[in-house]
Amino acid sequence: MDTPPGAPTSDTFDIISTIRSDAILLHSEENTRVNATIKCTLARSPVQFYMLSYHRDRMLASAKAFGWDTSLLEGPEAFKGLLDMLYEHLQKKYNSWTYAAPLMIRIAFSANSKFTVTSTGPHPGPAAIDRLGHLSHISRVSLLYPRSLSTIADPILGASFLRWRVFITFDKVTPTLFTHHKTSDRLQYDKALALLPAHSVDSVLNGVQLQAEVLIVNDFNEDWEIMEGCKFTPYFRRGNKWITPASRCGGNVGTTRRWALEKGLCEEGVVKGGSVKYNDIIVLSNGAKGFQSGIVRPWNSLLPDDTKQ
Repeated sequence: MDTPPGAPTSDTFDIISTIRSDAILLHSEENTRVNATIKCTLARSPVQFYMLSYHRDRMLASAKAFGWDTSLLEGPEAFKGLLDMLYEHLQKKYNSWTYAAPLMIRIAFSANSKFTVTSTGPHPGPAAIDRLGHLSHISRVSLLYPRSLSTIADPILGASFLRWRVFITFDKVTPTLFTHHKTSDRLQYDKALALLPAHSVDSVLNGVQLQAEVLIVNDFNEDWEIMEGCKFTPYFRRGNKWITPASRCGGNVGTTRRWALEKGLCEEGVVKGGSVKYNDIIVLSNGAKGFQSGIVRPWNSLLPDDTKQ
């Protein structure tokens, strides 16, 4: 296969996708519908892997972008292969083909067409699942497939989703294939996360220990256009709409982002860093934790030392 112009030729990185394994997804009609976009009988049956077909699609698009052999990611057999691989991993590591507790599973695909599967867990999230354990399976599944982003960000109804302090770094990033596609080359994201303060007086809110997320901006112009988060896709309320950074801004096209756009929960747009204010509540999503929310914290805490006032 010909390598596209400008594509990296190094085999020192993998294409990766991080996916949630959770037995409650066996009760999710929406998860089954998402997987049924793959035209094979197996994909129409409930599985415990969150948006698995979308992860396959994203890895396939990434392999094409890097000019790699895509044969193991194409067609109905690719879905079956991924599914078998994930179940085999559960059996080998957890001694159960259908290990029920939530896990974060990392699938890595190399330039020589080798898959590697690793996992951590039991893995929490969405946050509300842990605090609302009395809910039925159907209600708990809805926390991974919300009906609206406003519910996630609601200060009362969505309070149990609030798990993150969100910072913006104004150290501009040049978009490349490594920001458009999720790979093991995380240099730009590691650099941004390294700016996080070691301690913060506001890391606990309403009795909950908040984790930290950093949003990065591109270098297209002086408008500080937000690309994405280091760990999540961000969504911002603008009027009566929710906006997620457009793909042309340079960020990764995530699986939960794709789903939210397809369901009409948000629209693509340009979000300028200067329009994001202290104490704003934004929504965050990824393929391991589903949908959560975060509270924006002062930008100057992540500015270079020589610019702090």
